[in-house]
Formats: sequence, structure tokens, C-alpha cells
Amino acid sequence: MDRTRYLDSLRADADLLLRTAGGALDRPVPTCPGWSCERLVGHVGRVWRWTAAWVRGERDIQVERAPAGDAVVAWARAGLDELVAAIEATDPEAEVDTWAGPQPAMFWPRRMAIEAALHRVDAQLAVGERTPVDTALALEAIDELFTVILPWRGTPDLRGDGETIHLHATDDLPAGEGEWLVTLGADGVAVERTHAKGDVAVRGPASELVLLLWNRTGPERCEVFGDRSLLDRWRRAVTV
Repeated sequence: MDRTRYLDSLRADADLLLRTAGGALDRPVPTCPGWSCERLVGHVGRVWRWTAAWVRGERDIQVERAPAGDAVVAWARAGLDELVAAIEATDPEAEVDTWAGPQPAMFWPRRMAIEAALHRVDAQLAVGERTPVDTALALEAIDELFTVILPWRGTPDLRGDGETIHLHATDDLPAGEGEWLVTLGADGVAVERTHAKGDVAVRGPASELVLLLWNRTGPERCEVFGDRSLLDRWRRAVTV
């Protein structure tokens, strides 16, 4: 995906998030324990403002508290506009600073598109509905989880003795794409993009795989073969 597609995805998912959560601010968010939709909207509004400052190269970042009640929706939408403007003003070929160290400029539009998609699902689950994550973005979100998020967070709770999880996206993809082998080793998680036999195999659309990996859904919407206890370990270790 290029920057235009990331930003289109960000805008679409963010708009759906705000419209969904904005009509149910007092509803609890089941995938974010202890949060209401109002808190979810306040969270994304703060993230969008904070990220806009990062993108602009600011380091002394002070983000105001989100307003209470209905006003939080317009406040968050203004933060989204600020974020998009900051990204659009950045050289797409530049290297940028991030909390994960220097990265290509596509880091932030990709990260924000993924963040919006996951939290849009959170909002939808709060009102009892859910639509899929775009396939291309879901594939990138899985790669980002393995190459950026987990290395940055560390994976001490996922150390093992070589147990393996094979993930297979069943979308209509070119041969060789959409498969990962996750190995739980002494140093944590190692990942290869390959077709291989795992101790547990999980097959399903890329959207379902990324939502499973990010604990937005359980394995019941996928085909699972083998040692399901490995998925239980994953779900305990990888939280919101």
C-alpha cells in the first residue's frame, strides 16, 4: 500500500469509528476492558494529536485531555484532520523519528491506518456488529505486529522450546503470500513468511487472522488444526 491508500483507509475507518462510537458513548467496549466508547473516542483523539506532533518533528508533546460527553467526537475528528495534514506535509521518501527508532516515512500512515481499523472494530463490537478489516491492510498489520510491535514491546511471555504456529490467510492472494510461521523460542518470537507445518495451524481470511492476533476475536471464526493451547498462550500474552 502507498501513502494515499493508507490515508484513505485511515479516514474511512476513523469516520466509521467516530460515527459508531459517537452514537453509543456510554456503551462498554468488550475488547478494551474498563473502557466505554467515550473513552475509546478520547483515546484515539489523543493518539491522533500525539502522532501529528511526532510527524511534525516535535518532541515536547503535551496533548490536552479529551472533553467529556458528546463534545469528544468533534474534538477527536479535529485531531484526525490535524494528523492527516501533518502526514500529507511530510516527504514520503524521508526517514522519520518514531517510538520504534528511525523508520521510513510510511511508518506513521501505516501505523495510524492499522490503529484506526482495530479501534473501529472495537467500537463496532461495542454495539454488536463488525465488518472486516481490508485485506491488504490486514496483511500489513500482521507483518507490522511481527516486525515492529513485538520486537519493540518484547515477548518474554511468549518464550518457548520451539513450538510453532502456522498462519495461513485464505484470501485470493498471489502464491506464496499470506503465510507465516511463528516460532516460540528461548529468546521469544521468531517469524518467517513461509508455508510450513506448525504445531498449530490457523486458516482464515487475513482480517480474521489479524483480529485474532490482536485479541479482537477468538479462533472460532478460523479453521484450527493441532495444539490450541498455543493460541491460548498467545491471547494471554498479546493484549490491547
